[in-house]
Amino acid sequence: MKLKAKLELKSKTLRTLAIYQFVVILLLFSLTLGNEIFDIPHYFFNSAPSSISQRYHEVIIEFFIFFIVMAIQFFLLKKLYRRIRLLEGFIPIYAICKKIRNKEAQWDQMENYITEHSLAQFSHSICPECLKKYYPEEYESLLLEGKIRK
Repeated sequence: MKLKAKLELKSKTLRTLAIYQFVVILLLFSLTLGNEIFDIPHYFFNSAPSSISQRYHEVIIEFFIFFIVMAIQFFLLKKLYRRIRLLEGFIPIYAICKKIRNKEAQWDQMENYITEHSLAQFSHSICPECLKKYYPEEYESLLLEGKIRK
């Protein structure tokens, strides 16, 4: 499965984040525009009203800053999309062998299923209990070297 397909907004979490981002963008945009249309500092700070030409130049600068901030925020949110786990809901798993049933009603190894449906990567190792049970000589040598604890 390609990364682009993984990043689609099928996930409820990703969809919610995108909606919140859009609402924040609209709020900031309307506050910036409203500030310049109604000359809000004039009312809050009892300062002299700004001229229309001065406000026009302020709008250009503020929107330039606004779009730079939004581009950075979009880039960071895109990075966040890549980090969010895309596995949600119930996953049918067989209790004994830990295989997971996919959409085609076939049973996949848990590692394969999770790798295909998320950005997670697997690395295998051995726990101390299994090391002791299946490789007692290596367990004793690692215990003596202090690399594992009882």
